[in-house]
Order: sequence, then C-alpha cells, then structure tokens
Amino acid sequence: MKSKTINVPIYECGLTIILTDDLNEVVKKYKLEGDWDNFGALTFRDKSKHRHYVVAFTDASHLSNIAHEIVHIKNYIFLGINAKIDLYNDEPEAYLTGWLFDQINNFLKQQEQ
Repeated sequence: MKSKTINVPIYECGLTIILTDDLNEVVKKYKLEGDWDNFGALTFRDKSKHRHYVVAFTDASHLSNIAHEIVHIKNYIFLGINAKIDLYNDEPEAYLTGWLFDQINNFLKQQEQ
C-alpha cells in the first residue's frame, strides 16, 4: 500500500490518496465496515481527523475511477464547509475538480513507474 497526504488549499482540509492491491487493507486500517472485494476505489471521511478525507484505488490506470471518486471527494469537502453547489456559478466546483484530478493523477502515475 502506497499513500500520500496533501493539504487542499482554500478549503482547509486534508486528503490522503492511496494505491493498494486490496481495498480490504484500507478497510482494516481505517476500521471501516463492509466488503470491498468487487470495487476498484473508495472514498470516505477519516473520522479520526478534522476535515480529512481518504481516497483509495486498486488500479492507477483507470481515469474514469479518478473522475468518479473526485465527485465524492468534492461533495465531502463542500459538505464540510456548508457550501452549496451553484449551477449558475460552478467555477469553484470546476476548479476544485481539476485541482483534485491533477493531484490524484500525478500520484498514481508516479506509482506506475
């Protein structure tokens, strides 16, 4: 299991990105419930820390998994600050989505080498 923890600027929260062969390692480490054998990724709030989120992947090459999990991360972050998604002014949401993609994609690419 490889991981990297980053601070998310402006939103004052943290994100841990994990690449693992088995999501059940993550489930055990963070004391989560459920069986994640058939999943390629998961996202959750780390309840042991203030406004900290975790995303874990089993495959570094599936870009659609990154996009999918970013929706969950973004929503956790917005819920954490009581932000409302504004369909007429979606620039904050779009900027955060792009920034998260770059951070996650760069980490996963480094792990493939």
